[in-house]
Amino acid sequence: GGVYHEILNTLEKIKKYNSDNLKFSIIVTSKKLDINLENENIELHYFSMNAIERYICYLRNYGTLVSRLKKLFFFQNKFENFLKKINVDIVYFPSASQYSLYLEDIKFIINIGDINHRENIEFPEVVNSSEFQRKDDIFKKSLPKALAIITNASIIKKRICFFYGILEERIFLVNLHPSNSVKNFKDIDKTKQKEVREIFKLPKNYIFYPAMYLPHKNHKNLVDALKILKLNFKIDLKMVFCGSDNDVNYLKNLKKYVSKNNLDNSIIFLNFVDDDQLPYLYLDALLLAMPTLMGPANIPPWEAFKMEVPVVYSELEGIKEVFGDATFYIDHLKPESIANGIKEIFENTELRNNLIIKGKKRLSQIDYKTEFEQFFKIIKKYRNLKQVWEFDN
Repeated sequence: GGVYHEILNTLEKIKKYNSDNLKFSIIVTSKKLDINLENENIELHYFSMNAIERYICYLRNYGTLVSRLKKLFFFQNKFENFLKKINVDIVYFPSASQYSLYLEDIKFIINIGDINHRENIEFPEVVNSSEFQRKDDIFKKSLPKALAIITNASIIKKRICFFYGILEERIFLVNLHPSNSVKNFKDIDKTKQKEVREIFKLPKNYIFYPAMYLPHKNHKNLVDALKILKLNFKIDLKMVFCGSDNDVNYLKNLKKYVSKNNLDNSIIFLNFVDDDQLPYLYLDALLLAMPTLMGPANIPPWEAFKMEVPVVYSELEGIKEVFGDATFYIDHLKPESIANGIKEIFENTELRNNLIIKGKKRLSQIDYKTEFEQFFKIIKKYRNLKQVWEFDN
Protein backbone atom coordinates (compact mmCIF):
# COMPACT_ATOMS: atom_id res chain seq x y z
CA GLY A 1 0.00 0.00 0.00
CA GLY A 2 0.91 3.66 0.32
CA VAL A 3 3.32 3.29 3.25
CA TYR A 4 5.25 0.58 1.40
CA HIS A 5 5.76 2.85 -1.61
CA GLU A 6 6.67 5.80 0.61
CA ILE A 7 9.39 3.70 2.25
CA LEU A 8 10.85 2.92 -1.17
CA ASN A 9 10.67 6.55 -2.22
CA THR A 10 12.27 7.70 1.03
CA LEU A 11 15.17 5.29 0.52
CA GLU A 12 15.63 6.58 -3.02
CA LYS A 13 15.66 10.21 -1.89
CA ILE A 14 18.07 9.54 0.98
CA LYS A 15 20.54 7.98 -1.44
CA LYS A 16 20.02 10.72 -4.01
CA TYR A 17 20.16 13.84 -1.84
CA ASN A 18 22.48 12.82 1.01
CA SER A 19 25.15 15.38 0.07
CA ASP A 20 26.74 15.35 3.56
CA ASN A 21 27.19 11.57 3.43
CA LEU A 22 25.25 10.96 6.61
CA LYS A 23 25.26 7.32 7.63
CA PHE A 24 21.90 5.55 7.55
CA SER A 25 20.85 2.13 8.76
CA ILE A 26 17.62 0.37 7.93
CA ILE A 27 15.91 -1.50 10.75
CA VAL A 28 13.05 -3.86 9.93
CA THR A 29 10.98 -5.92 12.33
CA SER A 30 10.04 -8.68 9.90
CA LYS A 31 12.04 -10.75 7.44
CA LYS A 32 8.85 -11.20 5.41
CA LEU A 33 8.99 -7.62 4.15
CA ASP A 34 9.37 -7.99 0.39
CA ILE A 35 11.36 -4.86 -0.25
CA ASN A 36 14.81 -6.08 -1.42
CA LEU A 37 16.58 -3.94 1.15
CA GLU A 38 19.81 -5.84 0.65
CA ASN A 39 20.16 -4.08 -2.69
CA GLU A 40 20.02 -0.57 -1.22
CA ASN A 41 23.70 -0.46 -0.14
CA ILE A 42 22.62 0.79 3.28
CA GLU A 43 23.38 -1.09 6.48
CA LEU A 44 20.48 -3.42 7.25
CA HIS A 45 19.40 -4.77 10.64
CA TYR A 46 16.59 -7.11 11.63
CA PHE A 47 15.19 -6.41 15.08
CA SER A 48 12.14 -7.64 16.94
CA MET A 49 10.68 -7.73 20.43
CA ASN A 50 7.99 -9.95 21.87
CA ALA A 51 4.86 -8.52 23.49
CA ILE A 52 6.33 -8.59 27.00
CA GLU A 53 9.50 -6.76 25.92
CA ARG A 54 7.45 -4.11 24.15
CA TYR A 55 5.27 -3.63 27.21
CA ILE A 56 8.32 -3.23 29.43
CA CYS A 57 9.65 -0.49 27.12
CA TYR A 58 6.25 1.20 27.23
CA LEU A 59 6.11 1.06 31.04
CA ARG A 60 9.59 2.55 31.35
CA ASN A 61 8.23 5.70 29.72
CA TYR A 62 4.58 5.77 30.75
CA GLY A 63 4.07 3.50 33.75
CA THR A 64 3.71 5.77 36.79
CA LEU A 65 5.73 3.57 39.13
CA VAL A 66 8.12 1.92 36.69
CA SER A 67 9.11 5.21 35.04
CA ARG A 68 10.27 6.50 38.44
CA LEU A 69 12.20 3.37 39.30
CA LYS A 70 13.49 2.40 35.88
CA LYS A 71 17.13 2.98 36.79
CA LEU A 72 16.70 0.27 39.42
CA PHE A 73 14.38 -1.79 37.28
CA PHE A 74 16.05 -5.00 36.19
CA PHE A 75 14.24 -5.08 32.85
CA GLN A 76 16.10 -3.15 30.17
CA ASN A 77 14.91 -1.09 27.20
CA LYS A 78 15.82 -3.62 24.54
CA PHE A 79 14.98 -1.29 21.65
CA GLU A 80 17.00 1.70 22.77
CA ASN A 81 19.92 -0.47 23.88
CA PHE A 82 20.02 -1.97 20.41
CA LEU A 83 20.00 1.47 18.78
CA LYS A 84 22.82 2.70 21.00
CA LYS A 85 24.82 -0.42 20.21
CA ILE A 86 24.72 0.36 16.47
CA ASN A 87 25.43 4.05 17.15
CA VAL A 88 22.07 5.55 16.16
CA ASP A 89 21.31 9.08 17.39
CA ILE A 90 18.12 9.79 15.39
CA VAL A 91 15.36 7.42 14.28
CA TYR A 92 13.05 8.13 11.36
CA PHE A 93 9.69 6.37 11.52
CA PRO A 94 8.00 6.30 8.06
CA SER A 95 4.60 5.89 9.75
CA ALA A 96 2.96 6.19 13.17
CA SER A 97 4.90 3.33 14.75
CA GLN A 98 4.36 2.10 18.30
CA TYR A 99 8.15 1.81 18.51
CA SER A 100 8.28 5.59 18.84
CA LEU A 101 6.74 5.10 22.30
CA TYR A 102 9.74 3.10 23.45
CA LEU A 103 12.43 5.75 22.95
CA GLU A 104 13.71 7.44 26.10
CA ASP A 105 16.92 9.24 25.15
CA ILE A 106 17.26 8.84 21.39
CA LYS A 107 15.48 11.48 19.31
CA PHE A 108 13.20 10.75 16.39
CA ILE A 109 11.43 12.11 13.32
CA ILE A 110 8.03 10.67 12.44
CA ASN A 111 5.94 10.68 9.28
CA ILE A 112 2.20 11.16 9.75
CA GLY A 113 0.20 10.44 6.61
CA ASP A 114 -3.19 11.29 8.08
CA ILE A 115 -5.19 11.64 11.29
CA ASN A 116 -8.30 9.89 10.04
CA HIS A 117 -8.98 8.32 13.43
CA ARG A 118 -9.77 11.83 14.69
CA GLU A 119 -11.58 13.14 11.64
CA ASN A 120 -13.53 10.10 10.47
CA ILE A 121 -14.69 8.35 13.61
CA GLU A 122 -17.68 6.88 11.75
CA PHE A 123 -15.54 4.31 9.93
CA PRO A 124 -14.88 0.91 11.55
CA GLU A 125 -11.40 0.50 10.07
CA VAL A 126 -10.05 3.57 11.86
CA VAL A 127 -11.80 3.30 15.25
CA ASN A 128 -13.11 -0.23 15.93
CA SER A 129 -11.28 -3.04 17.74
CA SER A 130 -9.38 -0.47 19.85
CA GLU A 131 -7.77 1.00 16.73
CA PHE A 132 -8.72 4.51 17.82
CA GLN A 133 -7.12 4.05 21.25
CA ARG A 134 -4.00 2.45 19.78
CA LYS A 135 -3.38 5.19 17.24
CA ASP A 136 -4.38 8.07 19.48
CA ASP A 137 -2.05 6.80 22.19
CA ILE A 138 0.86 6.89 19.75
CA PHE A 139 -0.05 10.38 18.54
CA LYS A 140 -0.62 11.88 22.00
CA LYS A 141 2.60 10.53 23.44
CA SER A 142 4.95 10.59 20.44
CA LEU A 143 4.14 13.76 18.51
CA PRO A 144 5.04 16.21 21.32
CA LYS A 145 8.41 14.44 21.71
CA ALA A 146 9.30 14.31 18.00
CA LEU A 147 12.15 16.44 16.68
CA ALA A 148 9.99 16.90 13.62
CA ILE A 149 6.80 15.62 12.04
CA ILE A 150 6.60 15.13 8.29
CA THR A 151 3.26 15.13 6.54
CA ASN A 152 1.98 15.59 3.00
CA ALA A 153 -0.57 18.41 2.99
CA SER A 154 -1.30 21.72 4.70
CA ILE A 155 -4.73 20.52 5.83
CA ILE A 156 -3.13 17.60 7.69
CA LYS A 157 -0.56 19.92 9.28
CA LYS A 158 -3.38 22.18 10.43
CA ARG A 159 -5.24 19.27 12.01
CA ILE A 160 -2.16 17.88 13.75
CA CYS A 161 -1.71 21.30 15.36
CA PHE A 162 -5.38 21.43 16.34
CA PHE A 163 -5.78 17.94 17.78
CA TYR A 164 -2.34 17.53 19.36
CA GLY A 165 -1.11 21.05 20.10
CA ILE A 166 2.11 20.78 18.09
CA LEU A 167 4.09 23.87 17.08
CA GLU A 168 3.72 24.58 13.37
CA GLU A 169 7.50 24.98 13.16
CA ARG A 170 7.91 21.30 14.04
CA ILE A 171 5.77 20.11 11.11
CA PHE A 172 7.24 19.88 7.61
CA LEU A 173 5.48 19.29 4.30
CA VAL A 174 6.73 16.75 1.76
CA ASN A 175 4.26 16.02 -1.04
CA LEU A 176 3.34 12.52 -2.07
CA HIS A 177 4.40 11.34 -5.50
CA PRO A 178 3.97 8.31 -7.75
CA SER A 179 5.21 4.91 -6.68
CA ASN A 180 8.63 4.05 -8.09
CA SER A 181 7.32 1.73 -10.80
CA VAL A 182 5.15 4.53 -12.19
CA LYS A 183 7.57 7.37 -11.52
CA ASN A 184 10.36 5.62 -13.39
CA PHE A 185 8.16 4.37 -16.23
CA LYS A 186 9.36 5.60 -19.62
CA ASP A 187 8.85 3.42 -22.67
CA ILE A 188 5.86 1.21 -23.33
CA ASP A 189 6.75 -2.44 -23.71
CA LYS A 190 4.10 -3.66 -26.15
CA THR A 191 4.71 -7.29 -25.20
CA LYS A 192 4.31 -6.46 -21.51
CA GLN A 193 1.21 -4.40 -22.22
CA LYS A 194 -0.40 -7.29 -24.07
CA GLU A 195 0.60 -9.70 -21.32
CA VAL A 196 -1.00 -7.55 -18.60
CA ARG A 197 -4.17 -7.15 -20.66
CA GLU A 198 -4.44 -10.90 -21.07
CA ILE A 199 -3.60 -11.81 -17.47
CA PHE A 200 -6.27 -9.52 -16.04
CA LYS A 201 -8.67 -9.71 -19.02
CA LEU A 202 -8.69 -5.93 -19.26
CA PRO A 203 -11.14 -4.09 -21.50
CA LYS A 204 -10.30 -0.83 -23.25
CA ASN A 205 -11.22 2.55 -21.72
CA TYR A 206 -12.19 1.35 -18.28
CA ILE A 207 -12.65 3.29 -15.06
CA PHE A 208 -9.67 2.48 -12.84
CA TYR A 209 -9.64 2.57 -9.03
CA PRO A 210 -6.59 1.19 -7.20
CA ALA A 211 -7.45 1.16 -3.49
CA MET A 212 -7.66 -1.26 -0.60
CA TYR A 213 -11.09 -2.77 -0.12
CA LEU A 214 -12.22 -0.78 2.89
CA PRO A 215 -15.43 1.19 3.59
CA HIS A 216 -13.81 4.63 3.44
CA LYS A 217 -12.58 3.94 -0.10
CA ASN A 218 -16.23 4.27 -1.14
CA HIS A 219 -16.40 1.54 -3.80
CA LYS A 220 -20.16 1.18 -3.29
CA ASN A 221 -20.98 4.70 -4.52
CA LEU A 222 -18.70 4.14 -7.49
CA VAL A 223 -20.64 0.97 -8.32
CA ASP A 224 -23.86 2.99 -8.11
CA ALA A 225 -22.34 5.60 -10.42
CA LEU A 226 -21.52 2.91 -12.98
CA LYS A 227 -25.11 1.73 -12.89
CA ILE A 228 -26.30 5.31 -13.54
CA LEU A 229 -23.91 5.60 -16.48
CA LYS A 230 -25.33 2.44 -18.00
CA LEU A 231 -29.04 2.91 -17.32
CA ASN A 232 -29.51 6.68 -17.42
CA PHE A 233 -26.79 7.82 -19.82
CA LYS A 234 -26.52 4.65 -21.95
CA ILE A 235 -22.72 4.73 -21.60
CA ASP A 236 -21.30 1.22 -21.57
CA LEU A 237 -18.13 1.40 -19.49
CA LYS A 238 -16.35 -1.15 -17.36
CA MET A 239 -14.51 -0.73 -14.09
CA VAL A 240 -11.31 -2.23 -12.68
CA PHE A 241 -10.58 -2.34 -8.94
CA CYS A 242 -7.27 -3.47 -7.47
CA GLY A 243 -5.98 -3.63 -3.91
CA SER A 244 -5.76 -5.83 -0.85
CA ASP A 245 -8.82 -7.20 0.92
CA ASN A 246 -8.04 -5.71 4.33
CA ASP A 247 -11.66 -6.22 5.27
CA VAL A 248 -12.80 -9.59 3.92
CA ASN A 249 -16.44 -9.02 4.86
CA TYR A 250 -16.49 -5.66 3.08
CA LEU A 251 -15.11 -7.17 -0.13
CA LYS A 252 -17.51 -10.11 0.08
CA ASN A 253 -20.48 -7.79 0.57
CA LEU A 254 -19.27 -5.48 -2.19
CA LYS A 255 -19.15 -8.39 -4.65
CA LYS A 256 -22.65 -9.43 -3.60
CA TYR A 257 -23.82 -5.87 -4.19
CA VAL A 258 -22.29 -5.88 -7.65
CA SER A 259 -24.09 -9.14 -8.47
CA LYS A 260 -27.38 -7.81 -7.08
CA ASN A 261 -27.10 -4.89 -9.51
CA ASN A 262 -26.28 -7.17 -12.45
CA LEU A 263 -22.83 -5.64 -12.91
CA ASP A 264 -20.70 -8.80 -12.63
CA ASN A 265 -19.61 -8.51 -16.26
CA SER A 266 -18.80 -4.83 -15.88
CA ILE A 267 -16.46 -4.83 -12.85
CA ILE A 268 -13.14 -6.64 -12.50
CA PHE A 269 -11.84 -7.26 -8.97
CA LEU A 270 -8.05 -7.61 -8.70
CA ASN A 271 -5.78 -8.07 -5.69
CA PHE A 272 -2.51 -6.15 -5.31
CA VAL A 273 -0.70 -6.21 -8.64
CA ASP A 274 3.05 -6.47 -9.16
CA ASP A 275 4.92 -3.18 -9.37
CA ASP A 276 5.91 -3.73 -12.99
CA GLN A 277 2.26 -4.36 -13.94
CA LEU A 278 0.84 -1.21 -12.34
CA PRO A 279 1.84 1.32 -15.04
CA TYR A 280 0.09 -0.79 -17.67
CA LEU A 281 -3.14 -0.74 -15.71
CA TYR A 282 -3.06 3.04 -15.98
CA LEU A 283 -2.16 3.01 -19.68
CA ASP A 284 -5.45 1.53 -20.87
CA ALA A 285 -7.65 3.41 -18.40
CA LEU A 286 -10.11 6.07 -19.53
CA LEU A 287 -9.72 7.79 -16.18
CA LEU A 288 -8.86 7.30 -12.53
CA ALA A 289 -11.94 7.59 -10.31
CA MET A 290 -11.15 8.10 -6.63
CA PRO A 291 -14.27 8.96 -4.62
CA THR A 292 -12.44 8.35 -1.33
CA LEU A 293 -14.03 9.59 1.88
CA MET A 294 -10.61 10.31 3.41
CA GLY A 295 -7.75 12.27 1.92
CA PRO A 296 -5.60 13.80 0.59
CA ALA A 297 -3.00 11.17 1.54
CA ASN A 298 -3.50 9.17 -1.65
CA ILE A 299 -0.82 8.24 -4.16
CA PRO A 300 -2.97 7.21 -7.20
CA PRO A 301 -3.78 10.77 -8.40
CA TRP A 302 -0.05 11.52 -8.64
CA GLU A 303 0.43 8.28 -10.57
CA ALA A 304 -2.39 9.20 -12.93
CA PHE A 305 -0.79 12.61 -13.55
CA LYS A 306 2.43 10.85 -14.52
CA MET A 307 0.66 8.32 -16.77
CA GLU A 308 -1.43 11.06 -18.47
CA VAL A 309 -4.75 9.78 -17.18
CA PRO A 310 -7.46 12.26 -16.11
CA VAL A 311 -8.61 12.12 -12.49
CA VAL A 312 -12.03 12.28 -10.85
CA TYR A 313 -11.54 12.99 -7.13
CA SER A 314 -13.58 13.77 -4.02
CA GLU A 315 -14.01 17.45 -3.18
CA LEU A 316 -12.62 17.17 0.35
CA GLU A 317 -11.66 20.06 2.63
CA GLY A 318 -8.23 21.43 1.72
CA ILE A 319 -7.89 19.22 -1.34
CA LYS A 320 -7.55 22.06 -3.85
CA GLU A 321 -4.39 23.18 -2.08
CA VAL A 322 -2.97 19.80 -3.06
CA PHE A 323 -4.25 19.16 -6.59
CA GLY A 324 -5.38 22.62 -7.68
CA ASP A 325 -7.39 22.44 -10.90
CA ALA A 326 -5.71 19.22 -12.06
CA THR A 327 -8.63 16.97 -11.12
CA PHE A 328 -12.37 16.92 -11.77
CA TYR A 329 -13.97 17.27 -8.34
CA ILE A 330 -17.14 15.38 -7.43
CA ASP A 331 -19.40 14.97 -4.41
CA HIS A 332 -18.19 11.59 -3.20
CA LEU A 333 -21.43 10.84 -1.32
CA LYS A 334 -23.62 11.29 -4.42
CA PRO A 335 -23.39 8.61 -7.13
CA GLU A 336 -25.05 11.05 -9.53
CA SER A 337 -22.18 13.50 -9.08
CA ILE A 338 -19.60 10.76 -9.65
CA ALA A 339 -21.45 9.56 -12.74
CA ASN A 340 -21.71 13.09 -14.13
CA GLY A 341 -17.98 13.63 -13.67
CA ILE A 342 -17.14 10.41 -15.51
CA LYS A 343 -19.65 11.26 -18.25
CA GLU A 344 -18.10 14.72 -18.74
CA ILE A 345 -14.62 13.27 -19.23
CA PHE A 346 -15.90 10.45 -21.45
CA GLU A 347 -17.78 12.78 -23.80
CA ASN A 348 -15.64 15.93 -23.70
CA THR A 349 -12.27 15.36 -25.36
CA GLU A 350 -11.17 18.94 -24.66
CA LEU A 351 -11.88 18.55 -20.94
CA ARG A 352 -10.05 15.24 -20.89
CA ASN A 353 -6.97 16.70 -22.58
CA ASN A 354 -6.98 19.77 -20.34
CA LEU A 355 -7.06 17.60 -17.22
CA ILE A 356 -4.13 15.56 -18.54
CA ILE A 357 -2.13 18.75 -19.23
CA LYS A 358 -2.97 20.22 -15.83
CA GLY A 359 -2.10 16.95 -14.10
CA LYS A 360 1.34 16.85 -15.71
CA LYS A 361 1.86 20.51 -14.83
CA ARG A 362 0.86 19.96 -11.19
CA LEU A 363 3.29 17.08 -10.88
CA SER A 364 6.09 19.13 -12.43
CA GLN A 365 5.49 21.96 -9.93
CA ILE A 366 6.55 19.82 -6.98
CA ASP A 367 10.19 20.42 -6.10
CA TYR A 368 10.85 17.10 -4.37
CA LYS A 369 14.54 17.84 -3.90
CA THR A 370 13.94 21.08 -1.98
CA GLU A 371 11.13 19.48 0.02
CA PHE A 372 13.17 16.48 1.07
CA GLU A 373 16.23 18.55 1.91
CA GLN A 374 14.21 19.66 4.94
CA PHE A 375 14.77 16.14 6.28
CA PHE A 376 18.54 16.62 6.27
CA LYS A 377 18.23 20.12 7.76
CA ILE A 378 16.31 18.68 10.72
CA ILE A 379 19.15 16.23 11.36
CA LYS A 380 21.82 18.91 10.94
CA LYS A 381 20.03 21.29 13.31
CA TYR A 382 19.83 18.66 16.04
CA ARG A 383 23.47 17.68 15.67
CA ASN A 384 24.53 21.32 15.84
CA LEU A 385 22.55 21.77 19.03
CA LYS A 386 24.11 18.62 20.51
CA GLN A 387 27.52 20.24 20.30
CA VAL A 388 26.47 22.53 23.15
CA TRP A 389 26.51 19.65 25.67
CA GLU A 390 28.74 17.06 24.00
CA PHE A 391 32.48 17.05 24.63
CA ASP A 392 35.26 15.13 22.94
CA ASN A 393 36.96 12.72 25.29
